[in-house]
Amino acid sequence: MKILGIHANTYESGCCLVVDGQLRHAVSQERLDRRKMSRSRPIEAIETMLGTEGIEPSQIDVLAISDDIGFRGYQQSRRAMKKSLLCETLPAARKHYGLSLLKLLRFYWRHRFGKSLQFSHKRQVQMDRVKAHLHKRGFKGKVESYEHGFSHAASGYYPSGFDDALIFVMEGSSFINASSVYLGKAGRVEKILDIPMTHSAGKFYSTITRLLGFVPNRHEGKITGLAAMGDSSVARPLVSKLFYLKDDADDFYVDPRIHLWWWDYRGESPKRLPPELRAYSREDLAAAWQEAMENAVVGLVRRFLGRYPGIRNVALAGGVHGNVKLNQRINELDEVDEIYVHPGMGDCGQPVGAALAGWAKNTQTSRAFRHDDVYLGPGLDAAEILQLTEQYELVFEDAEDLPDRVAELLADNKVVAICRGRMEYGPRALGNRSILYSPTDASVNDWLNQQLKRTEFMPFAPVTLIEEIDKCYINAHKSQYAAGFMTICYNCTEFMKRTQPAVVHVDSTARPQYISRHQNPFYYDIVARFRDRTGLPSLVNTSFNMHEEPIVCTPTEALQAFVASNLDALVLEDELLLRDSNSTLLNKMIR
Repeated sequence: MKILGIHANTYESGCCLVVDGQLRHAVSQERLDRRKMSRSRPIEAIETMLGTEGIEPSQIDVLAISDDIGFRGYQQSRRAMKKSLLCETLPAARKHYGLSLLKLLRFYWRHRFGKSLQFSHKRQVQMDRVKAHLHKRGFKGKVESYEHGFSHAASGYYPSGFDDALIFVMEGSSFINASSVYLGKAGRVEKILDIPMTHSAGKFYSTITRLLGFVPNRHEGKITGLAAMGDSSVARPLVSKLFYLKDDADDFYVDPRIHLWWWDYRGESPKRLPPELRAYSREDLAAAWQEAMENAVVGLVRRFLGRYPGIRNVALAGGVHGNVKLNQRINELDEVDEIYVHPGMGDCGQPVGAALAGWAKNTQTSRAFRHDDVYLGPGLDAAEILQLTEQYELVFEDAEDLPDRVAELLADNKVVAICRGRMEYGPRALGNRSILYSPTDASVNDWLNQQLKRTEFMPFAPVTLIEEIDKCYINAHKSQYAAGFMTICYNCTEFMKRTQPAVVHVDSTARPQYISRHQNPFYYDIVARFRDRTGLPSLVNTSFNMHEEPIVCTPTEALQAFVASNLDALVLEDELLLRDSNSTLLNKMIR
């Protein structure tokens, strides 16, 4: 059975293909149209997938659509928004500020909820056009729709390998709710909790992202990095009252000021912060915000684990679980045996969740499984590489043992980019579209980010040989499956802090990718040969892209980023390109 999953017009449109219960292909539209977190119709993603997999639309049995809410869903979304607005948020804001209800109603409806409803309708139009395109191309199978939160839950449960698990979906908004909890048992997924949209953990965290001058839904990772540099106790008396888990209900409390600040204040300048926040540094605010969010979400996880004492596995999905420090807190709970974080935890995971939900529904043989890797995107076009070779007179080095030669360059403190094989699915570069460097230079976070024109506060992440993780991380084997996809932090050992400071954050944590030879032989061999030369089992691994651009996909994009970032070497498929040997390339592309 072939199931095509699609998602369009919220952040990270994309598609995927599930064949007989196996995830065969997944790609986000942004990697192809080169617009970060693209909301465009995923037509190009679908056509790329069909070409890569060599199938026709007529061969697809089920079209599984995430967020195809229809008129009834649209009305449900509208009712949910009105209920939260009129019954909860506005009365609380009126009481707090003493403003007229009419003024608040106009403000909220025009600037927040009205736009959300318009967006919901636009999304429906986009989905209808995608379906029309597929029907025109010969698709004659069934069409099934799955709600946003349920698609996230399916993406968290089915690839987890857990027979029984609690599934926590935490995000900004699904247009029906903000967050939800599901029970995964014997291959079935059942919702057990809804949290209203105005009580959103994601919006709470996005608010401080916006207040500090960053882009919400894109730069939350910078807040996580800033938080480690601050003191959460400084702003705790204020921030702990803005967002917390209620004692008398399975729900988060969000102070009405959060919603008002979202629109009234933005920017790095203290003068543009709310008056209540101007006395604090951005690092202390980030630390307090991170702590409040962690405490609330972890508290909810513990509460439900207590109600289901026989279940000790936790699956996580939704954009909030891009926060690797939060995932670490959950992983460290005594009540938890293992966590799994879906590699495409944000909305890029929507088509995967919808397709897996469709597979479970249509086969009646649903089961949890595990995937060894997520190299699920398109590969490189050999004809394009040949054309570039001729156009730019590329000079490749003749390396008999390419992984060993790359390891030699890395041991000599050269920066090497990798673009080979099929592209990774999800937001993390995992070795096929990565930039590698030695982990010994603690200043690399500054100078390499400058070359890539990035403004980052998180350190670079390490890739570490699976057999060496005990030397590098504390409690390293707990949830090591999730660590294969760089979705969780661990505390570092003294050996790691002393010898590999470039990948250790100021709070002594790292966000590793565990790598085995079974997952990616070429990538593993580079790290292993580097260890043989230096004694160090890790490398810096950062995504191969320039600032605010998606990860590179094609050979052309790889060459452009290679030249623009002034890197030392590029592995392009199975060829090695050295910067010093390619003056013609540099001269032509710079011009």
